[in-house]
Amino acid sequence: MGIKLIASDLDGTLLTDQKTLSYETKRSLDMAARRGIYFVPATGRSFKAVPDIIKELPGVEYIITANGGALYSVSSGKRIYQRLLEAASVEKALEAERSEKTVLEVFIDGEPYSEEAYVKAPMDYGATEYGAEYVRRTRIPVKNIVSFALKHKSELDSMAFVCKDAEERQRLRFYLESQVPEIYVTSSVPHLLEIGHKDAGKGNTLLYLLKKLGISPEEAMAFGDADNDSSMISAVKYGVAMENGSPACKKAAVFLTKSNQKDGVARAIFHFLGKENGR
Repeated sequence: MGIKLIASDLDGTLLTDQKTLSYETKRSLDMAARRGIYFVPATGRSFKAVPDIIKELPGVEYIITANGGALYSVSSGKRIYQRLLEAASVEKALEAERSEKTVLEVFIDGEPYSEEAYVKAPMDYGATEYGAEYVRRTRIPVKNIVSFALKHKSELDSMAFVCKDAEERQRLRFYLESQVPEIYVTSSVPHLLEIGHKDAGKGNTLLYLLKKLGISPEEAMAFGDADNDSSMISAVKYGVAMENGSPACKKAAVFLTKSNQKDGVARAIFHFLGKENGR
């Protein structure tokens, strides 16, 4: 099919609900690597929060993080591209009224920082059991996150409001989209409102990487399950949404595959690339 690069979201897409890689997924990625195809994880996570099992996959040299806010070289461990939030955007976003039900987290230089209350009790703010374990393991707790964010307002890869209450989440989204300049607002899971620079996003950063590598969008495949994957899926010829994907993600896709629990990524890779040795 002439595919030279495969990009994929992690949570809800490449990884199972137990945050593991299935046997079939590993096998499909091994096959793609043997054919010289780049595999690019593209995630809302910070670089430090990307599991080593992902960084060590065959074919992985680049990782898109913070919803496109930063691009890393795995071999050097260094950032090679970024679209940081504007300081004025951070200031205005922090003016949003929020209750104690809503907490804030920020990503700076690949590190995730969260309000102390969220790190102590993630499930109180909408995290799943697996999500709670992930938050406790990866987040650096900060007592006064607003002061911290203002101190580093010119350094933020991205930021997010964590809000379990749907009504407050809707009000916050309206404020952010109508009052805060130079941003886009997206979501990887229902209880998160994720904010990035308007020129970031997984799609724009993937297009930057494709140009850097001399690969056209017609030679690329992308997988995702959530709203924050939509721009990446629509940016390439082989845009694939998961069966468990959000309506916006499915609308952006050309193809639909099985869920992350049913080896959806592997099934699509084998379909488009063909299996080896009749397996």
